[in-house]
Amino acid sequence: MTSTGSAAPSEPQGNLWLAGGIVAMGISLCIPSILQLSFLWRDSDFYGHAYALPIVAGYLVYSDRKRIARLLRRLQPPIYGPLVLLGAGLFEVLMYMGDVGFFAGLGIPLVLAASALGIGGVPLLQPFLLPLSFIALMVPPPRFLMYEVLFRLKLVVTDTAVALMQAAGQTVIAEGNKILLPGHTLFVADACSGLTSIVTLLPLSCIVAYFLSHGYWRRAVVFASVVPLAVAANILRVVVTVAMVSVVGIEAAQGSLHETFGVATYVLGTLSIIGVARVLR
Repeated sequence: MTSTGSAAPSEPQGNLWLAGGIVAMGISLCIPSILQLSFLWRDSDFYGHAYALPIVAGYLVYSDRKRIARLLRRLQPPIYGPLVLLGAGLFEVLMYMGDVGFFAGLGIPLVLAASALGIGGVPLLQPFLLPLSFIALMVPPPRFLMYEVLFRLKLVVTDTAVALMQAAGQTVIAEGNKILLPGHTLFVADACSGLTSIVTLLPLSCIVAYFLSHGYWRRAVVFASVVPLAVAANILRVVVTVAMVSVVGIEAAQGSLHETFGVATYVLGTLSIIGVARVLR
């Protein structure tokens, strides 16, 4: 006569519990860096949109939930999985303890990617690549790099806009980020540099490239096109603003009209990215 105890959990169910534990540990490890990032977003003029990126990433994971569920039911952890998890965890801890904010922020998608790779290998990592790209884009570059890029972009936008206006016969001169025209001096502000457009259009370009283009090189071109398109749109914004000064006065360079130009610049950049994706489709 034999007695029966409680049935042991099936292997797939045990793997799911293990996977859930690994993901929970990875997220817990990233919480200090996530809190640190939230303070950076609050103080940044360019990353106010970053609060929405984790929500978008979560929605992308949810929209692909059936594929992910199928992969979780037949997990095949690679032999090197524990080493990948250990390396990513050590990197995140060391970067946070060393107060290297940028790399600690990048450690968040790195830890999450290592968790997926360690649990189910490359097949499980693939559906998370796009959401993890959004997580990576929420990490602001180091301040010194942001300020240097901002300064260079303002010079490029100013010099190019003035060159175009001079070619059209308009009397204007560029001095740094200042545009001198008869009776007025205009400053190319940070908002007109194109940096805001770049950092906000990059996440959008990921979505556009993923859904409207096929193949890695086409998607890479769509993503890379953000920088020249954003700069070109802001050059046009400056040219139109200066042209409007002679029509409606200095109010064209400030106030609600200037803000309207900013919205129009973003819309133009968005439509241009969609256009590039459709051409490369």
